[in-house]
Amino acid sequence: MTAAKAPSLSPDQLRAEFTRRRGRWHDDWEAILAFSPPYLAAYLELSAYVADRGALSPRLRELIYVATNCSPTHMFERGVRNHAREALEEGATRDELLAVAAIVSAVGGQTFVMGAAALAACIPAGAANCSAEAEQARADYRALFGELLPDAEAAITLDAQFYQCWLDFAAAPLQGGVLPAKEAHLIALAAYAQCTQLSREGVERQVRAALAAGASSQEVLDVFRLITSMGIHAMVFALPIINELAPEAAKA
Repeated sequence: MTAAKAPSLSPDQLRAEFTRRRGRWHDDWEAILAFSPPYLAAYLELSAYVADRGALSPRLRELIYVATNCSPTHMFERGVRNHAREALEEGATRDELLAVAAIVSAVGGQTFVMGAAALAACIPAGAANCSAEAEQARADYRALFGELLPDAEAAITLDAQFYQCWLDFAAAPLQGGVLPAKEAHLIALAAYAQCTQLSREGVERQVRAALAAGASSQEVLDVFRLITSMGIHAMVFALPIINELAPEAAKA
């Protein structure tokens, strides 16, 4: 089925096709179906693309969905519940789900990295920070992520001790052994790339780390493809509110 053909399906056929390709039918999809079958059919094509063609396992896809839904820039409780349940059904463990949350909790470090880089661009350039603390932070960064990126260097130069605190916090779940390194970095990549975060430095850092951990280019692209569809939460969030405010139009 293609997006161009999807609008010709009856509601029952679209429910069946959605369930076949996405694995589950939720009340959210029923509400969107009532709003616009063509819109839901187009969303199905977008959201099922990786499941139909991609290299990520069903379990890893669900863990990535948990990551994007529990992110402090999103916090979509229903999404966490749904995808955590499906991850468990695909063989994930409680510890793996908690490791996902721990990985995602490190995205707050981008506040300091972004701020330090902006400040460094506005003040006279000084000598590189060659203190023992700075050299240790650089070494730990390279061990965890690979090549030191300019924004991270700015953060280390301005406050190596604080950046080391963040590195230790970020490293704990990545190196904890609960998730393979490749999966851990792909999950972190999703958290930095999702539409509510969009951290270029975080994305570049995690792409490098994922590739170094054995991920293929297609697996990296699959992360981007998979989470592109999370924009649907604008509709999932707004539709019931609008239906409540305009109930007669919703029944039309």
